[in-house]
Amino acid sequence: MSPKPPEEGGDRRLTRLPEANEFSPGQIDLPDFLVAVNRAEGDRDRIVEAVRRSFFADAAASRSDPEERLQQQRTRAYNAVLGASKYGLVAGDFVGLTALGVEALDAESDDELYRLLARHIIRDLGGFEVLVAVKEMQAAGIEVNKSSLQEYLERFAGLELPRATTHHMKLLQWLRKAGVLPGRGYVVSDSAVREIADLSIDDAETWVALTREQTAFLRVLRRMTLVEGQDQIPAKMIIDSVVTEYGPIFERPDQLSASVLKPLASPGNAWITHTISSSGRGGKSGFVSATPKLLEVEVDLLPEGDGLGIPADLKSKLRTPIDQVYEDLKSPDTYVKGVALELLALRMALDLTLVPIRLRERGLTTGGAEVDLIAEGAHLHFSRWLLQCKNTASVGVAALAKEVGMAVLLKAHVVVMVTTGKFSASVHSYANELAATGSLQAVLVDGATLDSYRRSGPKALRGFFHDYAGETLALKRPQVVIDAGSGGPEGSSEPPLGGSRAPKI
Repeated sequence: MSPKPPEEGGDRRLTRLPEANEFSPGQIDLPDFLVAVNRAEGDRDRIVEAVRRSFFADAAASRSDPEERLQQQRTRAYNAVLGASKYGLVAGDFVGLTALGVEALDAESDDELYRLLARHIIRDLGGFEVLVAVKEMQAAGIEVNKSSLQEYLERFAGLELPRATTHHMKLLQWLRKAGVLPGRGYVVSDSAVREIADLSIDDAETWVALTREQTAFLRVLRRMTLVEGQDQIPAKMIIDSVVTEYGPIFERPDQLSASVLKPLASPGNAWITHTISSSGRGGKSGFVSATPKLLEVEVDLLPEGDGLGIPADLKSKLRTPIDQVYEDLKSPDTYVKGVALELLALRMALDLTLVPIRLRERGLTTGGAEVDLIAEGAHLHFSRWLLQCKNTASVGVAALAKEVGMAVLLKAHVVVMVTTGKFSASVHSYANELAATGSLQAVLVDGATLDSYRRSGPKALRGFFHDYAGETLALKRPQVVIDAGSGGPEGSSEPPLGGSRAPKI
């Protein structure tokens, strides 16, 4: 496979899938549809009528009124043409085929036609994002169906879909016609995706797990390699170019070898090679070169990982039974134990209907320390949460103080401290003081609460947080009292708006 030319512009971010309406394999035969539209070219009404006669002449047979029957047939025909325009085959003004539509019409076989459409769907219409989501769901043990796939696309792929939509299902129907999936089921053919669209799902899964500074480095390195034809390039040259193009995105400029170069050159990624002389020192030293993997992939067509928040290596473990997660927390293997902590944080965030934003956050914004999970919610209002899980017998006040500092730096609203053991009395006192005197709040989840969560599931966890919110409300209510002596504005003896007098602390 030859290297693809450097991309023009930045990374794409799709938010919607095409609206198919009646444009689906179950309603029309695509070769005949293209012929009908082409023969009626130049007149919108004539095109809609040609599609009606070809595919919907027998529709609405239960309608006794001929005019009503004809109108319904025309509506369905119009919706089919509209859907074809959303898929790029019919011009937006409905006067004929697009260049893609003409190319499809001229295809030598139906197989070639469907593969041409599939390539367009995968590369340009969000089909790749849908296929990656299907693979991720399967790796995580999530059953793929209409509703579960829609929920996953909305929650983790950043797509906006109408309620009870079939957009994603009709898109997959067209991909089935090209052999990307079988007639039934959701077994994605990786080889068909690569052959038809020149894209790799494996590459996508590793790409979305990269940080923003890593993807920026790869984009610049790839472009410089392809445009200038260089092989070994000084790492400092690439880093300086990244800063020029993207701004100061490197959170720890003194740790670039550990945060950017080594991860990208690791066997699991293999995006670059990095060589350094014995005298080289610092994160900017040495030379880098793009691997064939980086040169061959079209990075602009890979899904972005910023909104996903779950690294690829953890997605396949998301459905690990909760009992197994708890057992792994006791493992002598530090890696197994670490993964279990990450899974616990992710499971808690998801069960609290929060969206994971960043796992293993570290760098300038956190003073070089690690936050297990940053999550966000948009319920009655926006909120940002820091979840810190600790697999220790006890947690002292210093741990909470550190998380409070991180919350200030990251502009978070809630700190959730989780431990398999217990919190010291000073931690509870500090959490109460934090709620009573400031805008932040801390939720302390101890081993007993985790046991309840393990036994009774998400309902128990949400119940605990609901009760905790009530206690926090009682602590914070006095903050709105303007004058403790008067109890209300203008010297009034009435309590503040919203209920009875605030409880005493």
